[in-house]
Amino acid sequence: MNKNNIFYFKKKVDEIYPDENRPPVDIQNVVSSVMTEIRSISDDDFIETIISCFIPDLYSGMGKCEKLYTKLTELMVGEWWRRIGGDYHLPTKKSGTEDVELMLGNDSIVCDAKVFRLGRSQKAPNVKDFLKLASVRLWIDNLHLTKGRNVIGGLVTYSSLHEWESDSEVYEECTNIDTPIVMLPYEVMALLLKYKDRYDIHDLLGLWNYSENNVKTSRDKKNYWTYITSFICNLLSITDTDYQNEMKEYHRTILLAAKEYRSIVQKSVDDVKKAILTELDRFDDLEQLKEYVAEEIIRRDNSQALDYLKHIDDFRYYRDQK
Repeated sequence: MNKNNIFYFKKKVDEIYPDENRPPVDIQNVVSSVMTEIRSISDDDFIETIISCFIPDLYSGMGKCEKLYTKLTELMVGEWWRRIGGDYHLPTKKSGTEDVELMLGNDSIVCDAKVFRLGRSQKAPNVKDFLKLASVRLWIDNLHLTKGRNVIGGLVTYSSLHEWESDSEVYEECTNIDTPIVMLPYEVMALLLKYKDRYDIHDLLGLWNYSENNVKTSRDKKNYWTYITSFICNLLSITDTDYQNEMKEYHRTILLAAKEYRSIVQKSVDDVKKAILTELDRFDDLEQLKEYVAEEIIRRDNSQALDYLKHIDDFRYYRDQK
C-alpha cells in the first residue's frame, strides 16, 4: 500500500491548512483544482485512496480542515462514478440537498457521502445521523421538480469499519420499497471499479429496482447483504467465494491504512509526553517542581472554570469603575 494514496486528501488539506489558524479558503476552487488532478491517477491508486478515506482524528470538530476534507470526499465519490461510466454534479448549496448527484443519461441517484474519524466514540453512527429517509425523499423530489430528472433512489457511502454489528433500523431504511436507498462501503465501490470492464453501468442501476428484485423491508443485516452481494456477484460474473476473498483483501488493506492513521495520533501523544519531560528537566528544586505540577493540573482540571474567570475579568466591568 502506498502512503501517498492513503493520505491523498489529507495532504491536500494540510497543504492549505497547516493549522486551523489560517484564513478560510474558497472550497469550490480547491475542489475544482483537485477534480482535475485526481483524474490523472490510476484506478489502482484511486482504489487505495477511496478505501482509506477517514477524517484525520486530530482535525478539530467541524473546523476548516474537516469541512474541506468532507467536500473532497464528496468529490471522491463523484470521481468513482465517473470512472465506472457515469457523470456527476456537486451541488454548491450549503444544506437541504444531496452531497453528490450521480447521473447516467436522464437517470440520477442522490448520494450522501459519509466519512468518519477512526477514533469516534461509537462503533457505528447513530442511525438518525447516518440516514434520514425524509431528507432523501426531499432531495429526490427537488431534483425531479427543478431539473426533470428521473431519480431512481439514494446511495449512502461509508467505511465498513463503522458498520453495525447486528440487525438495525438502518437496514430497514435501506430496504424501503418506495424510496430505494442502497448503502455501500468503500471497498464494495472499489470492487465495482476494479471490474468495471465486466459490466455495463446501466445494469448496475438495477440494484435500485427493489420491487422487481423482490426486496423485502427488514431490519435483518444478513438479508440486506445477501441481496447486495448476490446482485454484485451476478453483475461481475464472480462467485460468492470470489467476492468474499476480494473483501478480505480489501479489509486487510484498510486495516493497514487505519494503522497509519493511528500512528499519527500516537505520535502526537508521544510528542506531548516528550515536551513535558523536557520541561520538567529544567527544575532542580523539588518545591518549584511541585508548584509547577500543581499549576498544570489546576489548568487541566479547571480549564472551563478558568475560562469563566478570564471572561469575567475581561468583559464584566464599567469604565467609570476601573
